[in-house]
Amino acid sequence: MSSRAEVEKKRRTVKRIKEQKEAMSRLSASLFEPMGKNPYYLPQGDGGNIALRNLRELRENLGALSRGDEAHWLASWLEYLGDTEVAARLRAQPEKLKEIIKERYNELSEFYSQNK
Repeated sequence: MSSRAEVEKKRRTVKRIKEQKEAMSRLSASLFEPMGKNPYYLPQGDGGNIALRNLRELRENLGALSRGDEAHWLASWLEYLGDTEVAARLRAQPEKLKEIIKERYNELSEFYSQNK
């Protein structure tokens, strides 16, 4: 038989996991469907820009990024969309820009697809 303390510990753990899943679902929604937020304009060599409206479009256009020169600006844009964790990682390791974006996309896409 489980003691009362063990049952309470399990209940708190389940609650914490549920809260974390809900937070990730909210974050994924804010990055995959940012309502009322401005896009990030990725400069192109020909003088034009690509408007990135969400994390999916950023992931699809990683090849258009230079060697991390955009990391600071992308960090600010992702923070604006609600992802302070990835913004901090990009600022700390701008040379890993593409890796960090791919990881975050893969991590959040699971939670985003659950919302549908």
